[in-house]
Amino acid sequence: MKKRVLKYGGKSGLLPEVRPVFKRYPIRPPSEKEQAAFDKIEQGYAEGVPVPKSKGLQISRKPIPKPVLTVDERIKMFIEDRRPKVEDESKLNEQEKWELKKDNIRREYLKEAYKREEERLSRLDELKAKKDASDAAAKSKKQHTGDSESTKLTLPTIDSYLQGSLMRNRTPNEEAILKEKRTLNRKTLELKEREKKANQLLELYHSAAKFITTEEELNDAVHQAFEVDVGRFDSNISAIGEKLRSGGNVFTNLDKNANLLQNHALGQINGKPGLQAIKETISGRAQKLKIDADLANENSSS
Repeated sequence: MKKRVLKYGGKSGLLPEVRPVFKRYPIRPPSEKEQAAFDKIEQGYAEGVPVPKSKGLQISRKPIPKPVLTVDERIKMFIEDRRPKVEDESKLNEQEKWELKKDNIRREYLKEAYKREEERLSRLDELKAKKDASDAAAKSKKQHTGDSESTKLTLPTIDSYLQGSLMRNRTPNEEAILKEKRTLNRKTLELKEREKKANQLLELYHSAAKFITTEEELNDAVHQAFEVDVGRFDSNISAIGEKLRSGGNVFTNLDKNANLLQNHALGQINGKPGLQAIKETISGRAQKLKIDADLANENSSS
């Protein structure tokens, strides 16, 4: 996103403002509020300062209110009085008749647009008048009623804020809740750490089945590898080399990922029972689930 887009609120741009239909002269006299705002305008040329001219016309020293031009006057001035005067339409050719018809259609559309804009502005004036009346009533009510004496006496002041502490002490109930939350968080972390250590211990236990701990086991493993299974060892070496040359490690990764997904889904460790399965077996929950499943199968078959 470029910098010039940020000034538009992240948008690519803004639509231009809607141009008013009656932009030069107002269609109604100003209201009291608008007249008061106009009277407060303090701009113009001070006394003693020569007033310049614009296009040969003398500029007024102070702003002059614009004359009112109603919608009916606009329609008469810009639409009705400017209609082309045709005495006999039968003398016109087809092109001239079509141009005259289009001109009449445009004038009717413009007249309708003027009327609709007048209705819209009148509705806006009514809404503004209602809002001003409600605001004035609320302001008057507040001035007459005001705050009660008890409210004024109990409202905090800046001095009271500065004299006291910026932070309030916790209530006994809040202290108890905070203590329970801390205890819960501590015990949750301890449980996660214990489960992690238990999983590591269980994984080590499963791996210990392949450990060589005695001299007899070492001799048997050497004899099995180099004398009994020597053909399978050579074939494995050649298969590994072939996979490395042909990019077969992709299939190895797929098999590894499949094993990882299976272990994660079934809660196992390298295809052997995981911590959750062992906990359920020790607690008897697994046996209970098996009995319930057998009973459900017998009931469904009968």
